[in-house]
Amino acid sequence: MVFASLLAGTALAGNDQKRGQVGATELQINPWARSSGMASSNTARIRGVESMNQNIGGLSSIEGTEIMFTSTKWLTGTDININALGIGQQLGENGGVLGLSLMSMDMGNFKQTTENAPDQDINFNVSVINLGLGYSKKFSNSIQGGITVRVINESIPDASATGIAFDGGVQYVTSLGKGELAKDNLHIGVSLRNVGPEMTFSGDGLAYRGIVQNGTVVQALEQRSSSFELPALLNIGLAYDFNMNEESRLTLAGNFVSNTASNDQFQVGAEYAFTEKFMVRAGFDYQKGIFGDSRNFAHNGPTAGATVELPFGADLDKKFALDYSYRSSNPWSGTHSVGIKVGL
Repeated sequence: MVFASLLAGTALAGNDQKRGQVGATELQINPWARSSGMASSNTARIRGVESMNQNIGGLSSIEGTEIMFTSTKWLTGTDININALGIGQQLGENGGVLGLSLMSMDMGNFKQTTENAPDQDINFNVSVINLGLGYSKKFSNSIQGGITVRVINESIPDASATGIAFDGGVQYVTSLGKGELAKDNLHIGVSLRNVGPEMTFSGDGLAYRGIVQNGTVVQALEQRSSSFELPALLNIGLAYDFNMNEESRLTLAGNFVSNTASNDQFQVGAEYAFTEKFMVRAGFDYQKGIFGDSRNFAHNGPTAGATVELPFGADLDKKFALDYSYRSSNPWSGTHSVGIKVGL
């Protein structure tokens, strides 16, 4: 009932007139290499720790422990780096999976100047961090779902804003066709992300020393900062597995993103896997105006990626994977993500 109410609240999404009226837009960034290589189109089939970013329902697929780390050069040439760390732990055979994720953005040094000292060379840093705690569980052989609570913090040395956001997601899998190769080959996923109260900046950076009106006393006065909404969005995804034989799989996926304060997105992607050890991916992220000369977003659609995942350990029951993805952009030189995954 609660989840249905949240979905109803996003029915008027895609309102481009509200562009620029939301904050914490880093919540819309996919920091993980695997799913970004498919243009984030795999809402219905995403698995493991990176599910906490797109559809928390997929977290429940973890057996044992999973650790992921991804480093991203965001729009190469801007000196912006994104690091993401995630841990998922199975809580018993039927206890679900608990996940923890951390994403931080490093934007380098900024120069500060003032009216009184315009030539001073003072550097300062910007901190953008969000920490998520999620839980997901398999309710049956066909349905799995979960919820994430996320704390967001944005700050400079003398001002900051902190907020909280909630994500919820479900996945449904069924068989379309006959035979062993058609088992669990149709996937449907829905997730609602970044729902929470407004955020507001506060701190000494919004204060100044002035004289109270009709008085002579000098006091520190604080200006009020306008609050801003979070970039809530709704994902609706579909994926289908073409299992050509016991070793080869081709997955086609599509996802519709309904954004509250920007253009809606249509994402499509494909993944080919050989023995689930070698995977290649491609995708396209479309939104209105992406082919025009007046685009107000850098990424221009195409994506690609690959994974090598190999077993290790005495019984070969553990896994180590290396992931890579590329997102095309204009201007700048694209976004590159490199990640590792360890399954214990």
